Amino acid sequence: MAATLRAIRRMFRFAPGAWRRGASAALLPILLLNGCASVADWRPMPSAADMSRPSTTDKRCLNTLAVFDETVAAADVADAGYARIPGFPYLRSDRLLASFNHQLHDDPSDPRYSDWLTRMRTLDAEARRIEAANLPPAQRQRLGQELSTRDPVSTANACADMLLAEELLGPEDHAARSALQDAVEVPDSYLTAWRVMGLYPLTSLGIASGYEGWKRGYLDAFRQDVQTLSSAAISSDAMTYYAPVVEGSSLAVAAEWLRSAPRSPLGLLDIDDQALLRLAAHYAPLFVIAPRNHDDALGAPYWRRGPEGPLPAVDSNHPVADVRLAHTRYQGQVLPQLVYTVWFPARTRSGAMDILGGRLDGLVWRVTLGTDGRPLIYDSMHPCGCYHLFFPVPPLQRVEVAADNDPREAPLTPVSAPQLEDRQRLGLQLAPTSHFLVGLAVSEGVPRGATPYTLRLVNEAPDYGRRSLALPDGGRRSLFNSQGLVETTERLERFILWPSGIRSPGAMRQWGNHATVFVGRRHFDDPFLFEEAFAVQEQGSAD
Repeated sequence: MAATLRAIRRMFRFAPGAWRRGASAALLPILLLNGCASVADWRPMPSAADMSRPSTTDKRCLNTLAVFDETVAAADVADAGYARIPGFPYLRSDRLLASFNHQLHDDPSDPRYSDWLTRMRTLDAEARRIEAANLPPAQRQRLGQELSTRDPVSTANACADMLLAEELLGPEDHAARSALQDAVEVPDSYLTAWRVMGLYPLTSLGIASGYEGWKRGYLDAFRQDVQTLSSAAISSDAMTYYAPVVEGSSLAVAAEWLRSAPRSPLGLLDIDDQALLRLAAHYAPLFVIAPRNHDDALGAPYWRRGPEGPLPAVDSNHPVADVRLAHTRYQGQVLPQLVYTVWFPARTRSGAMDILGGRLDGLVWRVTLGTDGRPLIYDSMHPCGCYHLFFPVPPLQRVEVAADNDPREAPLTPVSAPQLEDRQRLGLQLAPTSHFLVGLAVSEGVPRGATPYTLRLVNEAPDYGRRSLALPDGGRRSLFNSQGLVETTERLERFILWPSGIRSPGAMRQWGNHATVFVGRRHFDDPFLFEEAFAVQEQGSAD
């Protein structure tokens, strides 16, 4: 059935001829979705003799995880960063790990397969620590009583480790491993039912027209030349410059270190937190903005006391960039990525009918490092998943894709990024209010007079990248709800763009939940995002 659903989704990607089939295709998912069921439980039903014997360890552990998950669901504090895997409550996946499914030999003695399982177990363990921390105290206490433990998260994770060993790491566990291959899939962030109800084959034409109008205006405003930031420019009172607190050393040294850095069997960069921070310092950008008001100041998200409960806010007294290590797959290689997320208090609303303004805004800047250890491509978006832009570094260039010739949103590349020399730093020029990225610049290291910002890893406790923030009256709560959205950050544009199938367009959202186009389907964390649209320019091929 999962394969059937994937086939249905592909019909809505506007392959050639889909326009003529739009009306009939729109009806087909309604007929099929009602007949879909989740992955069947692969575990055999216990016999009468089994029922009469004391519970085995795996049964007790499955019950422990079920009680834990039921408590989390009842409190509505489930973490939406990773996808649960039906039938395997001790594993969770992201899109990168899911991309290895069906490409690995399901042999626990294979280091790549073992690495894959271990990483999915690690994602689940992390999510459970966060969910337990976010439980209201009374429910956390009740969970401990039900599980007969003072530490529910340690008990649950110990059970999860035991189930992984018993069900998937044994030499004879072929049924379990086969069931796992059928189950590992990260659902996309598009709601097909909404597209059906919104007559997507028709309404997408209007959405595409609006996007084209925005794109023309945006590209006209984007600086096509890459500026050089001098010390004189830094002294301007009209501009605010944010630079990382920790200054990296030579880019050449960093690239050489990265080429020899340890990798896991799957090819993922395998370094400790301190090494990651040092690496992130080398490539952290400089943010440049001419602020109009407080909403244009970088800061750290937190919960403040509101008239009807906690509200998300940004403390601009402590500028910070959340740093994430991610990976992509490009031309048979697994490439490391450094992802920097900065936050603004709001996108200031110009009036009651401003459909784009609202609480919280930000910028996500990603650096994909090539096999030579140097930047291969940069891309950016806002935390809503909006305004996804690509900046390839020559000789990588944007190449034609099918979406260039149909209404889908093709990858938007305003300009190529410069190749940085040693000790240079890329500057991002942001527009006030909208926080659009409107130009790139090059600075010789960290400029004098810049406001420092701190680099903070998203796996650091207790905040875990804003997934467990202190509440003003005690307790903790994720910045993101169980659907991966930041509540109260919704925009009026959602009433116009809902037929795209994106839940609450314009609202801020959690990593792993970023749909980045309204016409077509694309995710910011798609592991093959760059595969089709970007290629190294062959010598002599330029006009």
